This record gives sequence, C-alpha cells and structure tokens, in this order.
Amino acid sequence: MKAAVLGSGMMGSVVAWDLARSAGVDEVVVADIDLKRLEAVKKRAGQDRLSTEVLDIKNQERVAKFLQGFDVSVSALPHGVVHSSDLAAVKAGTKMVNIAFEDEQMELDGEAKESGALLIPGCGVAPGLGGILLAHGLEALGGGDEGHIMVGGLPQDPKPPFGYRLVFSVVGLLREYTDEARIFRDGELARVKPFDTLETIEFPPPIGKLEAFCTDGLASLVYTMKGMKVMDEKTLRWPGHVEKMGLLMDSGYFSKEKLRLGDAEVAPIEMSWAVLGRKLSEGEVRDFTVMRVVARSGNRAITYDMVDRFDEVEGITSMGRTTGYTASIVAQMIGAGEIRGEGVVAPERAVVGKEVDKLLSELDSRGVVVSATRSA
Repeated sequence: MKAAVLGSGMMGSVVAWDLARSAGVDEVVVADIDLKRLEAVKKRAGQDRLSTEVLDIKNQERVAKFLQGFDVSVSALPHGVVHSSDLAAVKAGTKMVNIAFEDEQMELDGEAKESGALLIPGCGVAPGLGGILLAHGLEALGGGDEGHIMVGGLPQDPKPPFGYRLVFSVVGLLREYTDEARIFRDGELARVKPFDTLETIEFPPPIGKLEAFCTDGLASLVYTMKGMKVMDEKTLRWPGHVEKMGLLMDSGYFSKEKLRLGDAEVAPIEMSWAVLGRKLSEGEVRDFTVMRVVARSGNRAITYDMVDRFDEVEGITSMGRTTGYTASIVAQMIGAGEIRGEGVVAPERAVVGKEVDKLLSELDSRGVVVSATRSA
C-alpha cells in the first residue's frame, strides 16, 4: 500500500517511521512545509520506501490533489490546520486517520459520504486508544453505563517547579487546563472546570500516586456514547503540578484577553505559550505514558492498564510511541481493507471486535503492552 503522512513533528515523524518499517507498506511520503524537519524524518527512517514532499498544508487544493495518490493517509498536524487537512481529505475522497480531534470533524460526515471519503478523527492514544478500549470493554460486559479513561504523559524524572516535561504542543497542553471538560453525570452531559475535579489515583510501582482531573478528552465519545450514565476522561500528572498551574491560571496568565504592553497588544496566554513552552522543554525527554480505562456494568468491570516507557534504543518518546503506533496500525488496517466504511467514523466504531485484538497485538509487538483485568 501507499501511505501519506501530513506533518513531520513529534508525532508525524513516529507515524512515518513506523509505516516505513512495516512489511505491508510499499511507499510512504511525508508532507510538511518545514524542509529541515522533513530531512530529519528521512534520515531517521533510513528506508528507501520513504520520501518527502514540501507542501503547504493550508493550501487545500494542493493537499487534496496530493492525497489522491495514496491508499491511506495519516494527519499528524497541530490544532489550527487540522480542519484544513480534513476538508482536503474529504474533497479528495480519500481515507484518512487523524490523531487530533475537533468537534467540526463530526459535521463532515455527509460530505465525506458523498465523496466516498473515510475520516477517522482523534485516533492516537487519547483520544483514540482509550475510547476503543472503553467501547471494547463495554461490549465484553454485554453493555454498561459507566466508563472512565485516565491518561497522562509524565517525565520519568520530574523536575521542579512543574514536575512536567512537554511531549506534545504547549498550546494543546494549556487547552487541557483552560477548556471546560465535557463529562456525563446521571445520564446528562455536563461541563466542569478541570482543576475543580482534582483527585488522587494510586497506580502500581514504579508510578505510585498521581493527580487526576477531568479534561475535555472524551472527543468522539460525546457523540457515540450519549446513553452513558457516568463517563469522563481524566488527565494524570505527578503530585503538585495542578497547584502550580492553578496559581498561574488564577493570576490571569492563561487569559485570552489582550493587554497593552507598550505599543503592542498581547494576550497573557500567548506569552505563557512562549515562556512555558521553553521552560517545559528543558531537560531530558524520557517519559512514561500511563493509561487506565475502566468499563463498568453494575458491580462488574473490566480495567485496562498500560504503562509505557521512552524507547532508549530508538530515542522515541512514549507519547510518540503510543500515539504514533496506534495511528499507523489503524491506517495499515484501512489500507489492507480490514477496516472499511465511508463518512466520519469514530475510532471506537471503526476498530471493533477482532480488529481491537489485532490492534493490541500489533502494539504488543512494538513493546506497547495493555493488560486487562476483569472484576465481579
């Protein structure tokens, strides 16, 4: 199969690398406007089957024309250009896996069906794998009305003052803290402020106690699981992180209201992106990705646990592994005809039954291990 990757950043580079080393993929083309990043991706891959193309992702006409030459594509773009790439994929009538989720994607279903396109939004580790596991667990229980997804990318050696090291966009990070979280309580969709929901969760060694708080990460589950009585997605951090970030938030540093500084007008959050982006990128990037998914039906439950580590041999972050590998594997299943469909199909509706087993098996072969425990 021929596969395209849009974006050559922290996630896109891993997706491209995994595709290029997979037996069923004959050709991979990575497109980005940043030539230096493209050169780095090609050097890392070390595969003749991988090539690059300089492409302005904001040019929908060019992107649509580019995508038409592939069996499947993966979008690993940051928020701000995600919608543009989705529109291009729909226009091209192509099949695309997108690691990012935006609510606007769900509105493209009709157009995608008309063009014969298949768009799977929010298909990384979270959103993506978490929702797939939750739906799979509920199916195994014969139904249920309660679900919890907990996930966090954590530095193995947390440093003060924040105990955190960036493994994806700082813009996305602060959105998790500032945007109200959509959750289900008593069968109704509710909105809560993330830091108001803070609690402590215990994980087995070497993790121990972590802070957990609701974030707006249910993504497509808000649309596909409206009948749930209780459902939420929580972000995990080392203890003390929320207190520090909460102080900045309460002091107005995450405000979007512009202030005049001399001759310029600047929103405090724009300054925070720059300052925190630099501060949180200091030090080694060695990380854990910790995930727990609980599907519950009455007093019966299935719990999925995953603790993944930075790849010391390949130098790949755990967040890159868990996100990039998930997207790559699902894209390969689409390219091989194992996942079919048209329109906008949520990952928890696209990857079901035996395809979940294959996804977990493929992740396991890459060293990403998910364990399942059933309780009465």
